[in-house]
Amino acid sequence: MESEYLDEEQVIALYNKVRTGKRTWPTGIWTSPAALQYAVTVFDYWIHNVMGWKAWPDARGKVTPALLEEHRLADLVESVFVPEFGDDWLDFEVVLNESMRLSEDEGWAPDVADRQERVEAAFEHAFEQLIGSPKQQPKLLPTYHRFRNHLLRMWSAFQEAQAEHDKAERESAERFWAHLRLVRSTRAQAAEAWSIVNADDERRGEVTMVWGEPHPYCLVVLDDDIETGGWEQVIYRLEQEILVEEPGVVSYAVWHKGFVGEYYRCADCGELHSQFDEDAGTELRLDDLEPPEER
Repeated sequence: MESEYLDEEQVIALYNKVRTGKRTWPTGIWTSPAALQYAVTVFDYWIHNVMGWKAWPDARGKVTPALLEEHRLADLVESVFVPEFGDDWLDFEVVLNESMRLSEDEGWAPDVADRQERVEAAFEHAFEQLIGSPKQQPKLLPTYHRFRNHLLRMWSAFQEAQAEHDKAERESAERFWAHLRLVRSTRAQAAEAWSIVNADDERRGEVTMVWGEPHPYCLVVLDDDIETGGWEQVIYRLEQEILVEEPGVVSYAVWHKGFVGEYYRCADCGELHSQFDEDAGTELRLDDLEPPEER
C-alpha cells in the first residue's frame, strides 16, 4: 500500500466500498505520505455527495461520533484528523476548505499570484468570517496561530503527496515504454491510427482516433500481455505528444482483456474519469462480441 498512490477517483471508489461494507480500509493507508490528502478527499465527498450538505460549514454541529461510525469514517478521523489537528479538527477543516475554495477563485485577490500566498491570504479571510477576528477578540489568538500552523503543515503534506504522485507516474511511464513504441500506421482527413509495437516490431495494441463531433473519440485496444493499467500510459502519451493542441474533451474507449470503460480527462483535477458508473463493463469481454460457432 505504501508505494501505491491513489488518485481522487480511486480514493472515492474505495471509500464507497468501505462505506457499503464490501471491503475494509487497506493496511497502511492512514500512515502513507498521502494519508492527509486521502482523508480530506473522502470527507469532502462525504459532506457533498453522501450527506448532501452544500458546504463544510453545514457539517458544524451535525457531525457526531455515532454518525462517523455509521458511515465508516471513525478510523479516518481518529487516525488522521485528530492526531494532526486535535479535537477541534472539524473547525479547522471547515476553515481550511473555505480557504482553499476562495484561493481557487480567480476573481478573488487577482493581485496575489503565488499559490501558497493565496492560500494563506484566503485563510486569514476565512478564519475571520467563520471563527472571528483575532484583532477584535484577542482570546482567539491561540486558536488562530494553531490553525495557521496546521495550514502550513497541511500544505507541506499536500506538496509531499503530489511529489510522490509525480514520481510514481514518471517511474510507471518509464517502465511501460521501455520496450514499446507508438507508431502511426494510417492517417486520413477525419481519422488517424497508431500501433503499439515492441522491440521486435510485433504489435501489442492499436489506437484509433476519429476527429468527429461533438468531440474527438479515441479507441484504445491492447493485447492481453500488456500490463494492467497500461492503457493510462497510452492515453498520457497521446495527450503529451499527439493531442497537444487538441481543444476540448476527448473520449477514450478502452479495451484490454475485455471492455474496461470510457474515460475523459477532467479539466478540474487532471485525472481520467469514467463516463459511466464504476465497474460498468467488468462482465463484457471481447469474446462476447464474436458470433457463436456453428454446431
